[in-house]
This record gives sequence, C-alpha cells and structure tokens, in this order.
Amino acid sequence: MNTLELDQDHCIRCGRCVSVCPQRILGRHPNGGIGVLHGAMVRCIRCGHCVAVCPKAALTLNHEPPTDLPLIEDAPLSDIQRDMLFKSRRSIRAYREEPIPHDLLRKALEEARYAPTASNTEQVEWLLVEGRDRLRDLGSRVADWMVNMTGPYRHVADAFRAGQDPILRGAPALILAHGSANVPWSALDCTAAVSYLELALHSYGIGSCWSGFVLAAAGNGVDLGIPVPQGRKLCAGLMIGYPAVRYARIPPRKPVRLTIVG
Repeated sequence: MNTLELDQDHCIRCGRCVSVCPQRILGRHPNGGIGVLHGAMVRCIRCGHCVAVCPKAALTLNHEPPTDLPLIEDAPLSDIQRDMLFKSRRSIRAYREEPIPHDLLRKALEEARYAPTASNTEQVEWLLVEGRDRLRDLGSRVADWMVNMTGPYRHVADAFRAGQDPILRGAPALILAHGSANVPWSALDCTAAVSYLELALHSYGIGSCWSGFVLAAAGNGVDLGIPVPQGRKLCAGLMIGYPAVRYARIPPRKPVRLTIVG
C-alpha cells in the first residue's frame, strides 16, 4: 500500500497538489486545509506529481523525504541546441566497430527511464545484445524467417545470405525494450522509452536505428536466441553504435500537417 504524508506545519494550502493529482487523491477540507481523501490511496499510481509540485516540500510519498529528491534546475536549451538535438539525429546504418562503454549506455538508459508509461507502471525493461557471433546468429534467424517471404523482405534475406547485413547494419550492439505480455499498452510504453533513449544516445554521440526487422520477426514468433524473460514480449529496439561517418547537412522534411479542431 502506498503512503502519502502531509506536513501541516509546512503546507501553505496553495492547492497545487490537489490540482495536479491525476487520481483525485488529495482534496480540501471544509476549513480550507489540504488532506488525503478517505480511502483514496488505493488509487495512487506513485506518479510523484504531488511531491514534485509542492513548493514547501510538505508531502512525503512512500516514506521518501522530499528534501532527498533532486531539484529541477532551470537550464533551458538555446534555440540552436534544441534545433540540433532533434534535426541532426539520423537513422545510422553504418557503424564503427568499437563497442559502446556500458557506463555511457547506462547514463542514457537512466535518462530514458523518465519516459512516460501508462498509469505510471514503469514496466519497461531492457535487453542488450552484443558480440559479433551473437548478433550474427540473431540476424541469421531473422533472415531464415524472411527467406520464404515475397517482395522486399525476400531481397533482405538474399542480401544477408550474400554476406551483407541489411538486418543489423553491422551495429556492434542491439538494445531491446520489453514489456509485460499481458499489458495491452506495453508497445506504447516501450516505444516512448526507446524514443527517449534514441535522443539521449544522440546527445552522447552514439548513433541508432530502429530495428524493425528484428521486432517484426519477434512479433511473428521467431526464436531470436536471446533470453526474453517469461511473460514478457519484445516491443521496440535500436541498433546502436558510434557512426562510421559524420553528417554535415540537414535534409528537408515534409512540412507540418496539422488540422486544428475547435
């Protein structure tokens, strides 16, 4: 059971916590004070909105002192930094052979864990696949699945058999996000996390490309030869590594297509 404690000596009754709680757990008493509504804690999803918004650190969620939580720093990106973070990202299909340091990958994953998840379940977990033999075996299993298909997928399998690597693009590692097989929004949670991870990696100079062929094979029941935990399913993933080349230009994109309904 989650717990939420309110220090009335520090509370200034501003009501911000009441307004941001998605589960309507907090409310005002007739005397104007703030408090947890009777029986409401069973709805708590541990999102932390209440402790994050309180200007006086008056709320304690699950016995974790609010003063131990990191403060949000006012450190806005410049216009050019923001522009380049998004517009200079490329889907990398040519990689250097050097491996990604695990401590650097963990830093990027640390940032990716702040991606939103439905009902704040935080259920996304990761599998890192690396090593040439392991990756070659995984690619071979995907190619075996594709060889009997028609259209462009058959050409991918043929290219793989000819010694090319259109499946993993020579990436030194593959990072896969998996979620509960019994949760209908697992794919959405994992996709959001991988989107965060992709930009985090880009900020560290690490390239990535969505591993669509691998995920398509996994979704069709192909045994990829990797230890996906029981009750879990692969939902999203990236080929990752240091780019073999440096890009110098930003290609055009279609203009924003927006329909406003009001």
